[in-house]
Amino acid sequence: MRKTILPLFFTFLMLLTLLPVNVLAEELSEDNFDDISSDEEVLIIEGELTEEDLSDNEYLLPDEEFEEIVVLEGTEEGIVYALAAKTAEAQPKKVWDFFVAKLGNEYGAAGVMGNLKAESGFLATNVQNSFESKLGYNDNTYTDAVDNGSYSNFVHDSAGYGLAQWTYWSRKQGLLNYAKSVNASIGNIDMQLEYLWKELQGYPSLISTLKSSTSVAQAASAFMIQFERPADQSAAAQAKRASFGQTYYDMYAGKTATTTTYVAAPATNSSDTSVKFPKQLTYKQGMFKDVPSNEWYTKYVASAYEMSLMKGKLENLYEPYEEVNVAQAITMAARIHSIYTTGKENFKQTGNSWFRVYLDYAYQNGIIDYAMYWGNVERTATRGEFAQIFSKAMPDGGLKAINSKSVGSIKDVPKSNKYATAIYKLYNAGVLCGKEDGKFYPNAKVTRAEAAAILTRMADSSQRIKQ
Repeated sequence: MRKTILPLFFTFLMLLTLLPVNVLAEELSEDNFDDISSDEEVLIIEGELTEEDLSDNEYLLPDEEFEEIVVLEGTEEGIVYALAAKTAEAQPKKVWDFFVAKLGNEYGAAGVMGNLKAESGFLATNVQNSFESKLGYNDNTYTDAVDNGSYSNFVHDSAGYGLAQWTYWSRKQGLLNYAKSVNASIGNIDMQLEYLWKELQGYPSLISTLKSSTSVAQAASAFMIQFERPADQSAAAQAKRASFGQTYYDMYAGKTATTTTYVAAPATNSSDTSVKFPKQLTYKQGMFKDVPSNEWYTKYVASAYEMSLMKGKLENLYEPYEEVNVAQAITMAARIHSIYTTGKENFKQTGNSWFRVYLDYAYQNGIIDYAMYWGNVERTATRGEFAQIFSKAMPDGGLKAINSKSVGSIKDVPKSNKYATAIYKLYNAGVLCGKEDGKFYPNAKVTRAEAAAILTRMADSSQRIKQ
């Protein structure tokens, strides 16, 4: 089989000379390219192929993923195909990493992969091919129209969409609601993966099977029959999805992920956290010119510095009143979690943003949720957000209650406050305390002085506050 990658325009010119005139079924025209946008490439495959060799969303080459198959013309020698290539959008490795992290089982992840390959080719913007001409949209224009609100029938149009080809109205409604709740495009692959995982929580038996599968075929069939439930559930259909999954298992299994996946060690039952955070440096009064000896926060700055949890902004300046942003808060929490659970910091910088490795770690270890992971992390953090992040920076064994504040007892933190659970957890653990007026001020900003106090109390349980 011969493969040639050409820009769309030159591919069109080549086809005019490639196809014998005496076997053309119809005159070749630009109409044949309606399903291929101008910024895509076309893969022309010439060889002994029949239509039975290929079917929608089920064509696989090891290095490339394709959204759909468009039959341009038939010839006596075979069929010439143009495939709309969307290599920039098809992200099988991202899907693999996501499900390996969630399931802890490469067979289970590969089984899911086989099904998503068959459903969408890992294209989060994939609209069911048979609906494109009916609706008058292609993948990109449909996605844009749903996002900007110019197309309002997403929920009820019965067109399969996205990674899992969500079709039934209630599932599409759930997908749309979730996308809006995290302020993401309906075609965002990370949002869809999270939504798919949320859906799977309603299938505990399936999750158990995926986590314990001992073969790709076992996992692929379970996912197909229990979750996807396509019209064709024959042994042949199951085998095809299993074969797709096996391809990705062979491609990825046992290989180092592009981004580091962290697995926390079992937490100790000891309530003394100080043994986890030994002193590494020596603080000398006056080393930071802006930290007087008589301020409430001085001892916390000293402790945080000695445990190597916070340093100065400059060599001789700490900047105690500078506000902390969300990325910095997540970084602090990730470091606390890593040291507490593994005894060391497991971070290796990846990507262009200094904080990306910490966000990845925090997300993978359940410290932050999807919305915060993809939100604006360079804005100043509020006290409520800080509590939310740090409430998950340690296992519960490291945050044992020493106080007994009931939810709603803090004047400005009622039960309805979205950070209430986190705030009361840290209050009762002695990590947080309110202001002199008995309020917490969850919407106020967090300063570096306050951050030093919180980190110190997290790391050294002997400094926690009994209230």
